Amino acid sequence: MNQSTPSVIRAMQLADSGFPSGVFAFSWGLEGALADNQVSRQSLGDWIATELRSRWYRFDRVALAGGYQRRDTALGYWFETIDTLMPLEQLRRHSLQAGDALFASARALRIGLDDGALLAHQNGIGHFAPAHGAFMRGCGLDLSGALAASAYGMARGAFSTAVRLGVSGAITTQRDLLALAPLIAELASDLPKDGDLPSGFMPLSDVALMRPVSGRLFIN
Repeated sequence: MNQSTPSVIRAMQLADSGFPSGVFAFSWGLEGALADNQVSRQSLGDWIATELRSRWYRFDRVALAGGYQRRDTALGYWFETIDTLMPLEQLRRHSLQAGDALFASARALRIGLDDGALLAHQNGIGHFAPAHGAFMRGCGLDLSGALAASAYGMARGAFSTAVRLGVSGAITTQRDLLALAPLIAELASDLPKDGDLPSGFMPLSDVALMRPVSGRLFIN
């Protein structure tokens, strides 16, 4: 990755868990897993590492790269493909909700998105991961930087979730996030190949995110 200083700063901004990307309200199953004692303070880092290797690497990485690389009609078809390959209806709905917030942020920040992405959103299939790819291209990041920002943002968001749930503290979060940095760099440097399709089966977090949301802090 050969980023200019402004691009590095932009990547840091986009990877911040406080950026209005649409995912702040989602725990992607972590809240449910913590409530069911499937994840503890001690195993939190391992849980996030597994999510990076599975959900992010196998699905989000490929979906985001496709959203970054494609244009116009080809990008519209890619959104349709992602919609078809969503493994769970709950995950599909949440991806669309997060996508809605990302499109709203793009409008508010005056970041131009490809017509294929805008049409997909109008058609109700504006999923977060491919939209995130188109969004970060519009922000001037190269693909490697976009993937790194996405992977780091996923990990940072998960740790932020744990802090808000009272499971982890600020110092512990920074220590564990630093420990995951080599893994994030390794996974993000692997650019998807032409013809790759997203796939993934993460039974622990998939079951956890399907838990009822009554009384929960997060949507899932």
